[in-house]
Amino acid sequence: MFEDATTGDTAERLTTALVERVLAAVGAARSRALAHDAHEAELGAAEIDVVAMCEEVVRIAQGVQADAVLALDVRRRGVMTHVEESMLTRSLFTEIALARQVSTPAGERTYALAHALELHPQTHALLRDGAISQSVAGAVCRETTYASVDDRGRIDAELAPALIELSPRRAAKEARRLVLATDPHAAYERTVRARDDRAVTFSPELDAMASLTVYGPAEQVTSAFQRLDDQASARRADGDPRTIRQLMADLAIEAFTGAGVGADGMSEVRAEIGVVMRPEALFSADNAPATLAGYGPIPAELARRLATSDDAWVRRFFTTPGGEHLAGSDPRARRFSAAVRRLVRTVDGQCQRPWCDCRVRDIDHATPYARGGLSTPLNAQGTCRPDNLAKEAPGWTVTTADPHSPDGSTLAAEVRWRTPTGHVYVNRRREHLGGTTAATGPPPESVVERRLTELRCA
Repeated sequence: MFEDATTGDTAERLTTALVERVLAAVGAARSRALAHDAHEAELGAAEIDVVAMCEEVVRIAQGVQADAVLALDVRRRGVMTHVEESMLTRSLFTEIALARQVSTPAGERTYALAHALELHPQTHALLRDGAISQSVAGAVCRETTYASVDDRGRIDAELAPALIELSPRRAAKEARRLVLATDPHAAYERTVRARDDRAVTFSPELDAMASLTVYGPAEQVTSAFQRLDDQASARRADGDPRTIRQLMADLAIEAFTGAGVGADGMSEVRAEIGVVMRPEALFSADNAPATLAGYGPIPAELARRLATSDDAWVRRFFTTPGGEHLAGSDPRARRFSAAVRRLVRTVDGQCQRPWCDCRVRDIDHATPYARGGLSTPLNAQGTCRPDNLAKEAPGWTVTTADPHSPDGSTLAAEVRWRTPTGHVYVNRRREHLGGTTAATGPPPESVVERRLTELRCA
């Protein structure tokens, strides 16, 4: 479809196709709205038509988006013929993610789905026409991942007529049935390869809570769940006041950390309290929020409770009164100082590439050290591993700026990412770093501040 992508105006054709399909969907919705009788209209029939129309437009756009990703891939490969494959695809994943305002793994999934749909032309056509959702199309593509190209085409042709009536789960079930009938070994191959994807993921939740998800072989995870359930049921039968759900969660944490969990859900775990606030918040009744390393902002009252534990570390990152500057970094060093690394991990928490929610894996030089970038806080940012690697590809530029830090002693307030196509995306740090405001100015140095400064100097 895109053989002439390097010479023809593919983007214009895609845009025209999108506009035509969307206008057709809007026109059909208007016609349906006019066909309702007075009673149906009074109950909101026309509004339901608008809901359905919006869903159809989203599906159409997702189908055309997949075409655009394929065209982008062809065009980029035609220009960057000497770039290593892994570097080329990493760059594409990140650039697609920025355009979609999502994380790089989500950009990679968009890229993979576009190429999978290329092998399922009828399913792709249904998505492009707004007849099925992207979830249904994705379910079919996932189930046929390890089938041969020819088998995918046959499954696509046989399954497509029924997809309009199927939910994502039922579409996956039907696709799986056809895969098993066509090539039973493909299903086994999928089972074996899926084990390579086993992982543990961490997700911050509301109210200083978080989720830890274990993705692994079904028989192992089922066995682990059953063991937790049996142990929780036994404790409950012995009179423990906690619910089964609470007991299972507490038993899992005890197994992972080796520390007991009380009936109130508190535990003497080794916690590092990254203090991005005035020290009064820890040692008095000041209620400025703290930052829990690896999680993010937490209430000051909870920070004080954690800080009183014998197993907690309390770190103060900003060493000047008012908490505005970080001292003691060497701009010529290849690596950032330990203080700068801890600061970035605590303040950033997640990747500083715009719209990326991945956890920080690398403390990165925004301007690479090899290109003259200094190891100062101003040039430091936390990134996930894929984005750190992607920005090293040809055509990428990342710059930092902070008008209030001429000497580079503070983290940049703004990080700008420029892609190979010239698109610029800006990420602004939202973390309040000093406990001061323009209205109030720097707070007076307290007794605690002075004592901490004396200890640091000593």
